[in-house]
Amino acid sequence: MMIDADLQHPVELIPQFIKKWEAGADVVVGIRNKSKSDGWIKRTCSTLFYKFINKIAEIEIVPNATDFRLVDRVVIDEFNRFTESKRMTRALIDWLGFKRDYIFFDANERIHGSASYSFWLLFKLAINSFVSLSLVPLKFAGYLGLTITFVSGIAGFYILLGKYFFHTRFASTFSDAENLAILIIFLVGLILICLGLIALYIANIHGEVINRPMYVIRKKRN
Repeated sequence: MMIDADLQHPVELIPQFIKKWEAGADVVVGIRNKSKSDGWIKRTCSTLFYKFINKIAEIEIVPNATDFRLVDRVVIDEFNRFTESKRMTRALIDWLGFKRDYIFFDANERIHGSASYSFWLLFKLAINSFVSLSLVPLKFAGYLGLTITFVSGIAGFYILLGKYFFHTRFASTFSDAENLAILIIFLVGLILICLGLIALYIANIHGEVINRPMYVIRKKRN
């Protein structure tokens, strides 16, 4: 049973977690109801984070899921096989794919002290989550390069034909300096494409280094 030491997680709900585990759930996750005490900035950033991470992540991240959860021994054993040093524990437990159930709760008011996670620590956690759960940030340069190369290539080709072959009025308005700028942008796009290709190899290396299991055995029979 995982629970925060500040006791904002209601311990009286633990019997409900146990009941859901006895009913067959391997992981019982506590979902925190939204609280006005968090402040609108934190609530807005949290909403944007979950929307964005679920767009790019390999798995679905349940909004407002907490570390307040019951985890079966089988799940713990599989989790301990991970060799990564920077982990988003909640997401990796979900990544394992075991049967999950949920309990919604209202967090207790903090009696003493203040939250140990500042805005910048939460921001760092968000960045680590993007890197840990998705390869999209790594491939972003390649996607951007393809877009820039395509747009600048079409523009440059149109201006070249219009100015030097068909003598269109619009193409003739571009100066040599502007044509050079388009060429430079095109070359920048090619460089970004090359970086994207390198990123593909880095992505493969990344997958080998973190060495996540290819499959997870939930139960063995005979």
